[in-house]
Amino acid sequence: MRCISYCIAKALKIADIHAFFKPLTNFQTKLFRNVLHIAVSDHLPLNHSGDIFCFPQGCIIFWGLRRAQELEFLALIEKFSDSLLEKTEMDSFSFHMDTETKLYIHHRFNIDIIALSSTSVPLKLAISYGLAQSIKLASYEESLQKTIQANLNISEQLSARGGISLSRRAILKRMGEIFVERSYINLSSEYLEMPEYFWQYPNLETYYLLVEKYLDMPRRVSALNRKLDVLHEMFDMLNNQLQHSHSSILEMIVIGLIMVEIAISLGHGLLGL
Repeated sequence: MRCISYCIAKALKIADIHAFFKPLTNFQTKLFRNVLHIAVSDHLPLNHSGDIFCFPQGCIIFWGLRRAQELEFLALIEKFSDSLLEKTEMDSFSFHMDTETKLYIHHRFNIDIIALSSTSVPLKLAISYGLAQSIKLASYEESLQKTIQANLNISEQLSARGGISLSRRAILKRMGEIFVERSYINLSSEYLEMPEYFWQYPNLETYYLLVEKYLDMPRRVSALNRKLDVLHEMFDMLNNQLQHSHSSILEMIVIGLIMVEIAISLGHGLLGL
């Protein structure tokens, strides 16, 4: 069966989604801290049941639903989304029942497999926390890569010409874009840390750590921080270039004023003759 993780927006309005689905007979809703669980009943039009977990950081995890149902649900909650992403991030898994909960790759078909020892909602939620963090991390990685690519030509121009062709306004705009990117990721860093849910349910932490290790999240977070450092260096470079350009303009103004003063003095001297 399918287990699909999506990141569709910067944030989801969990309370509004809960209020929307709670009266509907085809769905059963329950809040786990700030995560909404929606159980899809068997009597839906597509005659299939499953579980949906909605996370406030803009991520949705589907368990056991068909693609048509997933797309239908995503279309429904777009109006409860804050800042939809230009590109929806998605990761897919297959899951089945087994005697032990584990994650592994099917080498023949190259598919990521989740084996579940139970169909319990808390177990799926623990794994979903890891899947949600992973897909959110993927959206950060994509966004940072675009920002870095957009600014690579700056270092190349500095290396080749000793300066850049951007105007003061353009430099300030680039600095603002980099600052917004860095601030957003730093302010959202709690989504990449151990969820508080496991402070209350430490017996489920093992399953979250299982996903974290399998999806190599510590190394990816480290790589993300290195990219942030690159952006910070670009920010400093742009700032230095801006200060240099401003100083050069002031120097030219001062030189111009001195030349005007000399010209006036020479004019007075010539008139005095």
